[in-house]
Amino acid sequence: MANKRNDKAKYRIEPVGEQDGYGRLTLSGDWRIGNIGGIAPRLKGDLKAFSSIEVDSGALEQLDTAGAYLLSAVIGDRVRGEIFVGQDNFRGLYDLVSGRDLTVDEFHEDHVRREESENPIIRGLAKLGAGVAVNLAIFTALLSFIGRTVVTLIATIFNPLKLRLTPLVSLMQRAGLEAIPIVVASNLFIGAVIAFLGAMQLSQFGAQVFSIELVGIAELRELGPLITAVLLAGRSASSFAAEIGAMKMNQEIDAMRVMGIDPYEALVLPRLIGLVLMIPLITFVGSMAGMIGGFGIIWTTLDYGPPMILQRTLDYVDISHFFVGMVKTPFYAAAIAIIGCHMGMTVTEDVISLGRQVTRAVVQAIFAIFVIDAVFALLLQGVPAQ
Repeated sequence: MANKRNDKAKYRIEPVGEQDGYGRLTLSGDWRIGNIGGIAPRLKGDLKAFSSIEVDSGALEQLDTAGAYLLSAVIGDRVRGEIFVGQDNFRGLYDLVSGRDLTVDEFHEDHVRREESENPIIRGLAKLGAGVAVNLAIFTALLSFIGRTVVTLIATIFNPLKLRLTPLVSLMQRAGLEAIPIVVASNLFIGAVIAFLGAMQLSQFGAQVFSIELVGIAELRELGPLITAVLLAGRSASSFAAEIGAMKMNQEIDAMRVMGIDPYEALVLPRLIGLVLMIPLITFVGSMAGMIGGFGIIWTTLDYGPPMILQRTLDYVDISHFFVGMVKTPFYAAAIAIIGCHMGMTVTEDVISLGRQVTRAVVQAIFAIFVIDAVFALLLQGVPAQ
């Protein structure tokens, strides 16, 4: 019996029955052009002793024209019985490259006709199931990444000398300090918009003075931390995914492992710790900028002077709103860093994969931020106590 593997393309050969010359070839994995390099001569040599071959492709996951041509060239006319039973797409490709039955146009027409003849409910359920399976696999991989990161973090806590200070400080500057200008500008405009809309609506009831409390509470509790986190997701999650993904494409991460360097320790932890340490500072600066923008609009449109605005803020905007906003920020930072690094680690060896994973990093990080914000809004809805 032979059991051979080339990356994701796998096969197993075993004799069938007691008669010489009969064998079973079991195919599994991904038989596309990127995974079958060098497999043809080995497969041909392993099949040399068999004059009749039974092919079991039940575990075959992917097949393209290159893989189908390889199988056709190696197996030839020694196939015993049916091949690719229940796998019409694979059978069509095999027949196409073997010069049997179907031309390219006929194969395409047959494929379209077969899809149109399927029950739409069954086809929809199949697509739904495939989507669920893919997302479950992605979620499982993310949990595995989080677990590995936590283990590395705990090991670093017990041995602080493992922490690489140079990349940590560099990351704190790039992901933290350099983000302050865009965070300040964005929160300044958001605060101004909130103040303008609040003053316009509240003035209809003669309650425009409460726009001061509206701006203070909104910026300290929700908008300041949320806008800051979303901006950092756009900057840092994409940056982390692109940096690590480029290293993955160039096989630098594999080289680090060969040299005995843990990629989680060298690449993931500095980004995670640096962002967690810097986000409270950035959030504070952003919230202050939002309040300044809002109070500036209130001053110019409602003619409430700075002393009155400051006094009402101190009297009616409880400090607990500030702490509610700040307590969420480390969780935002952890989600951004983990998702960005995880997407970078899952980049394959092509540029398309890099672009796709960078996009996913930003989208998933922003989605995680909204989920975390909703959870904390429910948990801390009674703070401050009335």
